[in-house]
Amino acid sequence: MCASPAPGFALPPPLRLAWTLRDDIRANLRLAGLAGETDFAVWWLCCGHEAFPAAAANVELDRERLLHEIVDHGETPDTPPITRLMDFVWRFRASETARFDRDSAAGRAAFAAWFFTSAVPEMGLWHLLSPEQQTWLHEATTPPLTPVGLPVPRLARLVWAARDDVRGAYAPDTAEGALGLLAWYVLYGAAEMGHSGDLTWRPPLPLDAPEPELGGLSRRAVLAWTADDTARKSLDPARPEHHPAIMALVRPVETNRSSPPCRKKAAAACLVRGGPPRQDFGVNIIGYARGELGIGEDSRMFAQALAAADVPFAVVNVPAGAAVRQTDGWLDACLVSELPYPVSVFCLTGLDTARLWLEHGDTLFAGRRNIGYWPWELPAWPVALHDAYGLVDELWLSSTYTRDAFAASSPVPTFLAPMAVSVDRLTPVPRSRFGLPEDRFLFLYVFDWNSYPARKNPQAAIDAFRRAFPTGREPVGLVLKTMNARPEDPRRQLLQAAAAADRRIAVLAETLDRGEALGLFAACDAYVSPHRAEGFGRTLAEAMLLGRPVIATAHSGNADFLTPDTGFPVAYRLVPVGQDEYPFGEGLLWADPDVESLAAHMRLAANQPTLARRRALAGRERIAARHAPHSVGKAYRRRLQEIAGLAPG
Repeated sequence: MCASPAPGFALPPPLRLAWTLRDDIRANLRLAGLAGETDFAVWWLCCGHEAFPAAAANVELDRERLLHEIVDHGETPDTPPITRLMDFVWRFRASETARFDRDSAAGRAAFAAWFFTSAVPEMGLWHLLSPEQQTWLHEATTPPLTPVGLPVPRLARLVWAARDDVRGAYAPDTAEGALGLLAWYVLYGAAEMGHSGDLTWRPPLPLDAPEPELGGLSRRAVLAWTADDTARKSLDPARPEHHPAIMALVRPVETNRSSPPCRKKAAAACLVRGGPPRQDFGVNIIGYARGELGIGEDSRMFAQALAAADVPFAVVNVPAGAAVRQTDGWLDACLVSELPYPVSVFCLTGLDTARLWLEHGDTLFAGRRNIGYWPWELPAWPVALHDAYGLVDELWLSSTYTRDAFAASSPVPTFLAPMAVSVDRLTPVPRSRFGLPEDRFLFLYVFDWNSYPARKNPQAAIDAFRRAFPTGREPVGLVLKTMNARPEDPRRQLLQAAAAADRRIAVLAETLDRGEALGLFAACDAYVSPHRAEGFGRTLAEAMLLGRPVIATAHSGNADFLTPDTGFPVAYRLVPVGQDEYPFGEGLLWADPDVESLAAHMRLAANQPTLARRRALAGRERIAARHAPHSVGKAYRRRLQEIAGLAPG
């Protein structure tokens, strides 16, 4: 039995973003038979504070409508109705609830006992229970018991039903068994089960005050005497001289360490402190400033462009995740824990900007003019992520291709803002540092496995290389510089096998610091990129700025600077993006480079050095003129002055 969707329910914008971004959550819910938006909203209320603490604290949902609807009525007063919340947990925690038979009254009663005694404290669900459920849990299930005058609360009775060891020890339908169960629960059981906070039973009479009717003993002491077989044989509550020994039976309770801890609501880890800007002009750069990956370089190049144009800036580093090396300290002196300037530029993908908002809330966004400097490799922004536009006031895009991709659907202004390109941090390194031969013309291709191998298309580089130089005796080589490959990835294994079939092909699988990475570019003779789509094409531009001939697919972002005059554009045809090849690629097209065209250009670059040199020099001039930090920075400054209402200067 599964709960039906809440009638007329639709996810609010923050939840639509979370639903879209977290395919792992959707997959886990699907495995449990929880596939709809209503189920996701219930997940959000139960678990969203762990994944998206800031947004979970700020999103209001109709809890009564979503959680308290009854999907299965109970048979007896001790068997509560199954609500939508309970139904969700039953399926979501299937590995633990499979032992409960949903088709029997006994199975539903056993589930209810487990749900209220274990799942509620473990998952922190008390605040999601209906008022009727909260009241029901603390109701008395027996008359006041002699001699303490307290009833057995329902929570204790449910623990008895849920735990075999407790059920075997007490018979709560007898006076003696009920008193024993009450003593065990008060002294030990509540702590073992994590029944704290609002779940704590508050007895109608005090537990610890000396009571005249008990001869000056406290009720807790009488319960401790009741629970101690030896004390009951040797001590008599009716004898005052035994009272000190009975009072001494009360001991601090130790929580059962094997019990699952109560899950607390996660607090949002703030990257910055809130507050209004302290300066009238300047930029807060928010991105992977220390991350050694392409989009991390976006932040560093944005900062270099602003510095070259004398625009004040500060940097907020966003952790890039455990899988990414984060030791680039080039901007460390600029890192801040507050936002001093009135404009913030998010050098992140639109997906990561949305994720940042979900995890950290409005602190990074409030009171600022927010600009998204968003890369994107496909020809259209996903309809499912349209809500992300609401996080920014305008978009700056690094290429005509990317600007057009966003402009087609963006409700906020889009501006072409070419990216700065610099190789100033180059560290010259010999080929021997990488184990590369000195006597060969080397083609280089650099790619990150996290950037989607179908998009980067490295196999085409191998195929074209072997087609261009088929004998194996030509003095050439191909270097594939990769990082973030998982050894068990079958795509990586196939590529490794294809490279190993030709001794002229070298695979360098390591993360290099910025200087050495540029040094590898300089150590090779030409750059190839058989990509299917690039938002901008930074590695191509860096190779061109270093005076290397570039052979690359004549499609997407690099079309702004790679022409037959400045390099070797490779012919292509447009093909559909394959399933699972790129996020949100369904129904869109990207390039399939012609391997013969790529091979022909590789032969030209290797065999006609004069032609290759002429185009390489033209390419370097193109990048130096269009993407120099001072030129890019001036354009940035003009737009920032417009935003600030300042005269250009």
